[in-house]
Amino acid sequence: TTNGTFVFATKVTSGTAYNVTVLTQPTGQTCTVINGNGAISGNVANVSLACISNSYTIGGTVIGLAGSVVLQDNGGDNLTVSSNGAFNFATKIVNGNTYNVTIRTQPTGQLCSVSTGAGTVSGNNVGNVAVVCSSQVYTVGGAVSGLTGSVVLQNNNGDNLTLSANAPYTFPTAVASGSAFSVTVLTQPAGETCSVANGTGTSTAGVNITNAAVSCAVNNYTIGGTVTGLNGSMVLQDNGGDNLTVATNGAFTFATALPYGTAYNVTLLSLQFPNQTCTITGGSGTAMAKVTSVAVNCVPLTVRVNPATVTAGGPAFTLTALGTGFLPASVVQLNGVPRAASYVSPTEVLAQITAADIAASGVVSVTVVNPGPPSVAASAVPVTIVPPSKDAVAFQMNATHSGAIDFNGVTAGSLPAAAKWGVNLGGAPSYALTGGGKVFVTVALAAGGSQLVALDQATGATVWGPIALSGAANAAYDSGTVFALSAVMGGAGVMQAYDAATGTIKWSTTLVGQYMFSSPPTAANGFVYTGGAGGGGTLYAVNQATGAIAWTNPVANGDSSAPVVSADGVYVTYPCQTYDFRPATGESVWSNSTGCSGGGGATPILANGILYSPNGMGGTYNGSTFAAGTGAGALPGTYTADNLPAIGSTTTGYFLQSKVLRGISLANNAVLWSFTGDGLLNTSPIVVKSGGNSYVFVGSSGGNLYALDGATGAQLWTKALGAAIPNGSGWGARMPISGLEAGNGLLLVPAGNTLTAYTLSAAP
Repeated sequence: TTNGTFVFATKVTSGTAYNVTVLTQPTGQTCTVINGNGAISGNVANVSLACISNSYTIGGTVIGLAGSVVLQDNGGDNLTVSSNGAFNFATKIVNGNTYNVTIRTQPTGQLCSVSTGAGTVSGNNVGNVAVVCSSQVYTVGGAVSGLTGSVVLQNNNGDNLTLSANAPYTFPTAVASGSAFSVTVLTQPAGETCSVANGTGTSTAGVNITNAAVSCAVNNYTIGGTVTGLNGSMVLQDNGGDNLTVATNGAFTFATALPYGTAYNVTLLSLQFPNQTCTITGGSGTAMAKVTSVAVNCVPLTVRVNPATVTAGGPAFTLTALGTGFLPASVVQLNGVPRAASYVSPTEVLAQITAADIAASGVVSVTVVNPGPPSVAASAVPVTIVPPSKDAVAFQMNATHSGAIDFNGVTAGSLPAAAKWGVNLGGAPSYALTGGGKVFVTVALAAGGSQLVALDQATGATVWGPIALSGAANAAYDSGTVFALSAVMGGAGVMQAYDAATGTIKWSTTLVGQYMFSSPPTAANGFVYTGGAGGGGTLYAVNQATGAIAWTNPVANGDSSAPVVSADGVYVTYPCQTYDFRPATGESVWSNSTGCSGGGGATPILANGILYSPNGMGGTYNGSTFAAGTGAGALPGTYTADNLPAIGSTTTGYFLQSKVLRGISLANNAVLWSFTGDGLLNTSPIVVKSGGNSYVFVGSSGGNLYALDGATGAQLWTKALGAAIPNGSGWGARMPISGLEAGNGLLLVPAGNTLTAYTLSAAP
């Protein structure tokens, strides 16, 4: 039963003849024996059995023929039959293969049809194919209704007919009397479904088929999609109606289906809970098929406010409300009162806050309200109001470099009997910083290089250090970390972070383009900012936690412009140009260029919502919006990197010009008073405010320290220090910049190689 070897069961004795024959042939095959006989002289294994499949004739009978008909088998083997009776195709079909007898050419005036004309050969000749010919043929047709496109019909699985209009139709090929017909839809029109009534039957003599009716109708398609992130329930609308309440995430479908080609527009009618915003994508289009692609994504409307704390009594603060779900027309409320705000992005909205917004409870309630529909609002986020810092954390005391600080209980009418402490640091100390009960100072060594040292605030004793730094150095303090920037002429700068408690280094980062004229750093908002003259001018923002460079921006080449930092802006001034960048991203907000007197860069000052610009740039800048950078009034002169003004109140600023200290009205630039001292005044003034009084301190290169009444300019006392108070001017000495500082109740005075601390208040 299988191909391969075979062995007869009965052995044959040696010398005896054998003769292998086929007793029974397999069905549909003929097998022949090769080498089938001989005499036994050993085992015989060369008998072969070769089998081939049989082929059979395909034929049948023709009746009713009055001419000649051409038949085909399997699309070929043409056979012309001219008389009724039996017929056979010339080509036989191998057993197991299929056959298909069809009419190739109808006889003239007749229609012949084939029955039992297809099948599979199964071991016998096929002789039952019937060809019936008749001279009576009839058309098949009907009428089409409801059609808007094109439909393709078929009769008896062939004779295709394309129709594009609502009208009667007739297939081109007639059917013989007594033959079957079957009208079907081969191809449906776009957006429609057509069906046939009375489409099947048998042709009857003397009657054409005219009732095969084709009815078409436009398809209706459902509109739906998927909801994600929903908390609560929502009501969706399609085309301004067909409201659908959705209370769970997942698939949704509107109840009303739309006709093919109809527009749909899914919108959000309402939300159950107003603490989220939902956006719809793929919500509009044309229904060409079932729509499942409408996506509704809901996210909680959350608000985070930067900064989370603001300082009472300070300048105006710009709050940055951060979160998700904001829209361009979002409204910011402070303590429930709408406040003008500028939309920046879906995660940032800016609003201004002033001291008047500070609630008695010590918090400002910030709410961001999204426009409707639907109207959704975020919960109010409190912003904690903290007292002003009592520490000196940056050059000119603070991140805004205003040179002003508040202490309680200051009585500067007479010089304290003795200094709290004085320490010889073995080199020229720069401005001193305070924080965490310590005083931090960089020291320029005569032999070159510099050091960073931490002193006990109460005694002046060394807590840690000195730590060697390369080149000239300056520092800033923030949140328990001291950031030292050191650089040499022609070389890269190095920013290093030290633990304020132990002096342990946290990280070190190289800043290309920084050198000895680079600016003192400013630490705020989680970054350390510094700019330098090298490389054409580069402003850096360094991550306080990691030391990674967060962003850089090119700025005009200039020296010693310490960045001013507020909650929403980083401001630097280089020759003839002032810049404003976003603190976290470095995005440029504005820059302003005006006529100037030239020279190196100098530090701007932010006070009372006004940005003061140095180098004779001819104006102050509106700090309430920090957007346009438009001049808002003339300063009474210029100031430089060596002599910064101090802005001690909303009414009076203190400017050192041509070795004369003047109190200037900030309202009209009027000179309120002047002070000359020994004629060698050279340090930037600083202001200590207490109990409504302002005390101004200034030093001279003649080695004198002066205390003045801020209101009148009257000299309260003077102290001969025995050494000059340098201001850092001149090549090779501009960095570090030396100067007076006041922090945590102390007046810190560098003179010669000594840093001296005087007590200004017992309760800072």
